[in-house]
Amino acid sequence: MNNTLTQLIFKGVAASYGKFYGKALKIISSEHIILDTKILSSYKQIELDKFTNAIAITKIELESIIFKKNPHLDLKEILNAQIMMLDDPILYDGVKKRIFEKNENSALALFHTIEEISNEFELIEDDYFRERAVDIRDIGKRIENKLLGKKNDFEILSTLNEEVILLAHEITPSQMIHLNKKFVKGIVTEMGGKTGHMAILAKNYSIPTIVGLSKITNKIEEDEFIFIDADEGIVVKYPSINLIKQHGSSSKYKSKYDKKYLPITKDGTKIFIKVNLDSENDCETALSLGAMGVGLYRSESILIEDYTKINNEEYQFEVYKKILKDMIDLPVIIRTFDIGGDKLDNKQIEDNPFLGNRGIRLALSNKYWFKKQLRALLRASIFGNLQVMLPMILTLNEVLETKKIIEECKEELKNENIPFKDFLIGIMVETPGAALAIESFYPHIDFISIGTNDLLQYTTAVDRNNPYISNLYNPYHYGFLKLIETVTNFAIKKNIPISICGELASDVNFTLLLLGFGLRELSVSPPLIEKITRIISQIEIIQTEKLLKKVINLSKKEKFSDLEAFLFNKHIRE
Repeated sequence: MNNTLTQLIFKGVAASYGKFYGKALKIISSEHIILDTKILSSYKQIELDKFTNAIAITKIELESIIFKKNPHLDLKEILNAQIMMLDDPILYDGVKKRIFEKNENSALALFHTIEEISNEFELIEDDYFRERAVDIRDIGKRIENKLLGKKNDFEILSTLNEEVILLAHEITPSQMIHLNKKFVKGIVTEMGGKTGHMAILAKNYSIPTIVGLSKITNKIEEDEFIFIDADEGIVVKYPSINLIKQHGSSSKYKSKYDKKYLPITKDGTKIFIKVNLDSENDCETALSLGAMGVGLYRSESILIEDYTKINNEEYQFEVYKKILKDMIDLPVIIRTFDIGGDKLDNKQIEDNPFLGNRGIRLALSNKYWFKKQLRALLRASIFGNLQVMLPMILTLNEVLETKKIIEECKEELKNENIPFKDFLIGIMVETPGAALAIESFYPHIDFISIGTNDLLQYTTAVDRNNPYISNLYNPYHYGFLKLIETVTNFAIKKNIPISICGELASDVNFTLLLLGFGLRELSVSPPLIEKITRIISQIEIIQTEKLLKKVINLSKKEKFSDLEAFLFNKHIRE
C-alpha cells in the first residue's frame, strides 16, 4: 500500500462475491501455469541449464518422430523446420538474456521470448513468413512441456503457502481444482464470463472473483498489495487506508443473519432450495446450510484431474453412492457427463466447441464409456433418491436413444445379479430448439431443469466467456425471458416437475423473477443458500408476478437501464 499515490480503479465483471486486500500473485497460463516471479542470482545458471536440457530433449523427440513414424512430406518439412528453430541462436540467446538480465525463471523467459519472436513474424507482410508465427508458438509449447511436465500446475497451485490474489489472463477449470483454497483469497482474470465454469467453481469455493478485466496483468506489479471488491467487480491499485479499514477482507457468503430463515414466502408458498455440487465431499456442508437436495451434480468434475476415470465404472459408482448416502434420501439429480465447451476437452479438434460434439451428443457417439456411467448410476440408485439428467438435449430421439441404452444396462446387471432400481430421467433445457419444442418431449421425461448459462448463450449468440461483448450476455433480453416463460408454463400445465439450475438461480437480482414465472424449485451455489432463502421469506408470490410483468414490459422495449434501476429500487440487492 502506498499512501502517496492516488488510488486507481479498474472495472471488470463481478463473478463471485466478496472483498479482499492482499498480495497479488501474477501467473501466465499458456499450456501450464507459469509464475511471473523473479529468481535469485544464484539460480540463473541452473535455470539456463534446465532450458538447455529441454531444448536437447525436444530435439531428440522431433528426430524420433521423423525416424520412427515416417510422416508425409509436408509434416516432415514442418518438423525439420522446428528442429532448425531449436538450433537458432535468436531463441537461445533471447531466453538466456531474460534469465540473466531480468531474473526470470526459464519457463517465463521462454514464454516471453517466443511471444516476441512470433509477434515479429506476424508483422511481416509476406503470408508465408507471417504464418510461421504459429510454428514458433508450437515449438515453444513443446519446449515448455519438457521444462514443466504434466504435474506442474498441481505443484504450483496446491503448494501455495501465503494468502494471495491470483492475477491471470485466464484460469482453466482443471487448474481451479488444484487451487489451495486456504491461501487463494481472490481471483482476477482478463478473460472469462461470470457464468463460465471457472467462475462457477470460484463461487462454490467462496473465492471473490472478477473476470473480463482487460490487460490487468500489465497494470499490477508482482507482489503488489491490491484491494478487490468482487461485489462491484473492481480492482483498486494503491487503495486508501480508509478503504481497507472500512472493508478489510470479507465474504458475503459468511452468515450475517441473526436468525434462521425458511424458504417460505409471506403468503405461505414453499420454495425448494437445492444445491449445485461439483464435489462428492460437499454434501455435509450443503445439508448444514439448509439444502433440500441436490439439484445438479456435475458428474464431469470426476474427470477433471484424471480423464481415464471416464472408463472406470467402479470409481464412478463409489462417488455416486457416497453422494446418495450422504444426502440421506433427499432427491439427488446427477447430470451425465457434460464434456465439451468450457468444461472439459472432448479430445476432438473443433472450430467452435460450444456448438460442437458435447453433452449428450458426445455420450451417444461414445457408447462404451456412456454405458459405464449409466451402469454406475443404476448400481448406486439403491442407496438413495436418484434422478438422472441429460445435458445439451436438442431432440426427443436423444432421450429415447439414451433410454434404450439404459434398458441394455439393466439387462446386463440382471444377468450379473447386481442390484439396481429405476430412476427418474429428465432433461436440461439449454438449447433454444429444445425450449421451443418442449411439448415434443412429453410424456417421455420425468422432470425438466432449465440450464440458464448455455440457454442464454445460445439465445443471444454470445460466448459467455468473451469479455468484449459481455454486455450482450443479458438475462433480461426479451427473447430469453420468453423462452423461460414458454418452458415453465408448459411444465406447469402438464404437471411436470421443473427447476432451474443455472447461475441465474444463484443471482439474488433474478430470484423474484423466477418465482414470478412460477418456478418453485431453485438449485443454487452452496454459499448462497442462506441469502436466497432470506429473500424468499420476505416476499409474497403476487409481488413477484407483478414485478415480472413490469420487467418483461421494460425488456420488450429494451429499456435495460431503467430495468436495472427498477430492480435496485425494489431492494432486491442488499
